[in-house]
Amino acid sequence: MEIIWRYEEADKGDFPHFMIKEIMEQKETLYRAINQNENILSQVAEAIKKARGAFFVGCGTAGKVCMTAEYIFSKIAKRHINVLFGSEFKFHEHFLTDQSLLLAISQSGETADTLEAIEIIQKKGGKVVSIVNNEASTMARISDMMIPIKAGPEKAVASTKATTSQIAICILLAYALINRLHDGKQILIETASQINDMLNPRYEEHIQQVAEFLKNFESLYIIGRGLNYPMALEGAIKLQEVTYIHAQGFAGGELKHGPIALISKNTPCIVLVANDESKNEILSNAIEVKARGGYIIGISPENAEVFDYWIKVPDNSNTSPIINIIPIQILAYQLALLRQNNPDMPRNLAKSVTVK
Repeated sequence: MEIIWRYEEADKGDFPHFMIKEIMEQKETLYRAINQNENILSQVAEAIKKARGAFFVGCGTAGKVCMTAEYIFSKIAKRHINVLFGSEFKFHEHFLTDQSLLLAISQSGETADTLEAIEIIQKKGGKVVSIVNNEASTMARISDMMIPIKAGPEKAVASTKATTSQIAICILLAYALINRLHDGKQILIETASQINDMLNPRYEEHIQQVAEFLKNFESLYIIGRGLNYPMALEGAIKLQEVTYIHAQGFAGGELKHGPIALISKNTPCIVLVANDESKNEILSNAIEVKARGGYIIGISPENAEVFDYWIKVPDNSNTSPIINIIPIQILAYQLALLRQNNPDMPRNLAKSVTVK
């Protein structure tokens, strides 16, 4: 098995915590994720085409990547793939056949609920593709095919670099499905270059100002639409994990169906904006929140009048889930420090959840 990461990645080096080190490593881990065996990607794409019932399955952050993948496949490849959390897969086993396909996403490759899902589909005679960081894991060994995300050791409990690498693999697969893998790689290379420019001390200082404002709040909300709805959920998980703030993510259009009742004066709301078909609607949702007293933090390629604070991100609509989650990762880390939490070892959590 080839080792594609540097040994110093397993050490904090000059960084105070693994979490911020791993956030900054996304400058290069995306390039590694892009550098995949094209034959394997083509084989997986062909398996998806032939399957009668394909499922993306993961837990926690990997589950949110699965949700993102559903949107990616719909937008890029015009193909629907089912999405389930590992713990919920067993309740759908009656739909499985020997022509079903499970695409399991996991950083560790040892997540108990996802392994259970694999066992269920294999008993039905279906096939399994694992998208994992640990190539020596149980998941990698028992799968019919395996795609390594090549993120290197991820020591912090809260996943960062593995998350964006997993999304990158899903983008590559979507383009492989329509025989445009080269185009997918070029888009991701451009994104990796943009992230390399974005991750710098000045950018961290800009986000630090938001963290100072938010440090004493005990609840906040994140909204997104389309590709960025799952990232609103993932951003909430990151904040929950390391800051212990009650953070919730919503689809922007769902605000009027209940959550907007939670908005009062200065309620923080992070708005994820992409320069795509969802832009006008998510900005309209932000206006609804602000009209009820909310404080709007926009993560967007362009400023908007509704934003009380703007965090600029590169403009690349098909990879916006990768781009837009990174400022929230940084914000979560900075808030954890301000609230005197250890971002690498949050309470009640383990890096790999090996129990059901």
